[in-house]
Amino acid sequence: MRTDEKTIEILNENTLRIYKKKNDTSLFGLNDVKRDVAKDRMPSAKLLADGSVCVYGPQGPVFREKAEIADVLLKDDTNTELAAKEGHKREENAGTFKTRITAELFDADDRIYGLGDKAAFLDRRGYEYISWNTDDPSQHNETYRSLYKSVNFLMVSHKNGWYGLFYPSSFKFSFDLGKRDLHSLSISSEKGEYDYFLFLGETPVDIVKAYYALIGPSLFTSMKFMGYHQSRWSYTNEEAKEIVRRHSEEGMPLDYIHFDIDYMKGYRVYTVNEDYVPDFAKTCSEFKKQGVGVITIIDPAVKKDEDYRIYDDLCKMKGFATLDGKEYINEVWPGDAAYPDYFRKDVRDYLKNATKDFLKKYNVTGIWCDMNEPASFRGPLPDDVEFQGDARMILHDEAHNLYGEYMSKTVAAAFTEENKRPSVITRAAFATTSRYTTSWNGDNQSLWDHLRASLPQVMTMNMCGFFMNGVDVGGFGNDTTPELLVRWLEADLFMPYLRNHSAIGTLRQEPWCFGEEIYEIYKKFLRLRYEFIPYLYTLQWNAHETGMPIFAPLFMYYPDDENVKEINDEVMVGDRVLHAPIVAQGEKRRVVYLPEGRWVDYFTGESYEGKRSYIIEMPLDSTGIFVKEGAVIPLLKGATSIEPEKIDELWIYHAGSADGKCIPFDLHWDDGESMDYEKGIYDTVRISVENGEVKSEKIKNGYGKELKFRI
Repeated sequence: MRTDEKTIEILNENTLRIYKKKNDTSLFGLNDVKRDVAKDRMPSAKLLADGSVCVYGPQGPVFREKAEIADVLLKDDTNTELAAKEGHKREENAGTFKTRITAELFDADDRIYGLGDKAAFLDRRGYEYISWNTDDPSQHNETYRSLYKSVNFLMVSHKNGWYGLFYPSSFKFSFDLGKRDLHSLSISSEKGEYDYFLFLGETPVDIVKAYYALIGPSLFTSMKFMGYHQSRWSYTNEEAKEIVRRHSEEGMPLDYIHFDIDYMKGYRVYTVNEDYVPDFAKTCSEFKKQGVGVITIIDPAVKKDEDYRIYDDLCKMKGFATLDGKEYINEVWPGDAAYPDYFRKDVRDYLKNATKDFLKKYNVTGIWCDMNEPASFRGPLPDDVEFQGDARMILHDEAHNLYGEYMSKTVAAAFTEENKRPSVITRAAFATTSRYTTSWNGDNQSLWDHLRASLPQVMTMNMCGFFMNGVDVGGFGNDTTPELLVRWLEADLFMPYLRNHSAIGTLRQEPWCFGEEIYEIYKKFLRLRYEFIPYLYTLQWNAHETGMPIFAPLFMYYPDDENVKEINDEVMVGDRVLHAPIVAQGEKRRVVYLPEGRWVDYFTGESYEGKRSYIIEMPLDSTGIFVKEGAVIPLLKGATSIEPEKIDELWIYHAGSADGKCIPFDLHWDDGESMDYEKGIYDTVRISVENGEVKSEKIKNGYGKELKFRI
């Protein structure tokens, strides 16, 4: 459907693209989702006389775009100099925008979800966010307009249905989610084109799956990666050895230990400071024999030092970003530093091979990509910093939000070319970055507010296709407390990426730092996490294949229940586990809302009728885990590290019911580490329970593992 200015392109029954001129998406690439649509499933979309778009569903209008206003000026000229003297920050609203896309919010009950890692509630209506990857280590909250990731996808719920929007541009732009006008949301861009994808569906699942079809698939990690990660800025060899020893001797699960920036020689990437971490390769090898992998941090910026091989080689390749034709230098951890042009294949290949060499030389298991917004200490990179790219020159204003993605996929290739699933973590990301890497949400703080925010933050990242996502348990900045640390682990128990990480100069927060009681509670819940690994691993496979979140808000599964639309402190872990933790200081009980059906308390076996709220006692050593009645869950007993080749037996939990109801579970199983699953080398086992006995059926026998099941 086309007018002289605007085109409505129907790609399939769930996806439309509406544009005047398409944005150039060649730098990040989108999947081809176009397919034939039967007439009876064709979306009903109309161009109105004023040039706006209206889309109809069975119940009436689902989406209505307001007429575009050209060259919109959004600027507040109020003089705030006096307020600034007291330290009040002024949020700049500057901008004459080339493009503004505005959609109507039909009524007060419309809710807006999405936009990635913002430290906010699930419903983001009434706020404004700017798509510009930003390194800001201060105390994040819902008013912070930019954080480390730019995920340009949102989803709207209203009485006539659901829809989603994706703006396919890496240029800086803003989302106004009803902040200035309660009855509209708008996308405003200084340089991007009038171009957006519209996703339609009857449920939020329809929307996230349609979006995922466009931007996926997300990385499918090793099984081991879903284990526990211990980190601090910055462990020495001896500190790391002591941590591994204690975990091993005391039966405390551990799969990875992380080394922050001080392991490097003068903060030069792909180097090791043998004075700080002597015999590093030997240490990593010893850890590996004990089932513990080593993950080392790297940053994109390369120290300016002609005696440093990485810098010298890239100089000879003219492989750094430039400004006015000269190598661009800013300051990061190593001092003066240059930024590799990851947008060039020869530079990517060079750094991919440097990664391979580093992994092999030091027996390192994974890479943690930090400071890749890209961050800088002497002011931001100018918009006209130049990256030569493969096909054309790319200026920084277009490259900025993609820099972390290009770094991550360069590092990931060092793994996939060796038939290994990438063990890669990134801080900065764009909408499509989850194809290559896992992610964490940056420098949080040891605050109860940040614990509370972690749940909607990771749920939102999951809705946006970043399934292997998490936060720093206990908080990175400031000093944690014993209660906060325990409640944080309990709350984030099922987060796909689970890491305890703290900053230099803060109180230590390893599990044993706060006395025997806290240590035993921490150990108890880490062991519980490991019991659920087969379940979580299968959820990750399902997410990779379909786009269905691992860690989801309740409305994903119960979209018709108005009671769940704004529940921020309960999580659905798959379709059968509901987690309702304590997230407030001093609380020993909480109200838990259970949606329709019957639910079984995982710890007590007590059964509850759904669509009701209950007050549940939760002393410090407990949390709220409820399983849908009749559901089957596979469990791994007694593991302190995850070694799939050694797993021969799983235990089956059945949330039994009086009528003997069983909800089977389709278990995914493979070698847990290689890329062979892409060749179909995996098993699918349907597990059920009948009359107290486990029944298993191979739905797919591509791997050939014969697991035993016990109840």
